[in-house]
Amino acid sequence: MVGEIGVRGVSKSFPLEGGDVEALKGIDLNIASGSFISLIGPSGCGKSTLLRLVAGLVEASEGEITLDSRRIEGPGCERGFVFQEHTLFPWLNIYQNVAFGLKMQGLYKERKGDVDEWIETVSLKGFEKSFPHQLSGGMCQRASLARALVVKPKVLLLDEPLGALDAFTRMNMQEELLRIWAAHRMTMVMVTHDVDEAIYLSDRVVIFSPRPGRTDEIVDIELSRPRARNDEGFIFYRRKILGHLNFGGIRKDPNYSI
Repeated sequence: MVGEIGVRGVSKSFPLEGGDVEALKGIDLNIASGSFISLIGPSGCGKSTLLRLVAGLVEASEGEITLDSRRIEGPGCERGFVFQEHTLFPWLNIYQNVAFGLKMQGLYKERKGDVDEWIETVSLKGFEKSFPHQLSGGMCQRASLARALVVKPKVLLLDEPLGALDAFTRMNMQEELLRIWAAHRMTMVMVTHDVDEAIYLSDRVVIFSPRPGRTDEIVDIELSRPRARNDEGFIFYRRKILGHLNFGGIRKDPNYSI
């Protein structure tokens, strides 16, 4: 198995006028090969920053991140990235978008069959000649998935990829992600603000504290798949995670008297 991620003592600060802003502080995290991990926490706590550090898009201020024991020092084709909004090239059709990564690596001629395979895998067969503006948001996100996956990455990084979709499309895309993950067992790391989504998809949920982000708690989701969102075990994990995020619905007595 490949795709094991190690995060050791990672901190990240960004220079701003008036002083540096510390986004992450002292993150230690091991992500097992082939696992599905969700990162959840309040806005601005550094979840997306950690994802970009793993992608090699930004550099850590302290500490190191490794992939299969090798230090990550920049972007690489072994790590695919899918953003919240699709980043398809509007001047290319769906086939050309999906094939783009292989062409940039000079692998298109020998692996062009993979383009058709992934287009079919994400249920876009018949839309190869369509352009992004002609398709729905969910279809464009599926095309973005295919573009990231066609290069056969060890790790797929997902930065709230379903956040802009309507509820029904979102649930369908969750099933797509699980199906792809189950078939290929690549390591998936997803940022989400949706607690139910994290529980439904993940092996482990990493809960971040407010900025500077730290790993406040790691919750192992010990539920068999497929998972029912109204199951008692599912509700247990929902309460547990919401409690850590201080959204557990616990009513406190007011600190005043009349």
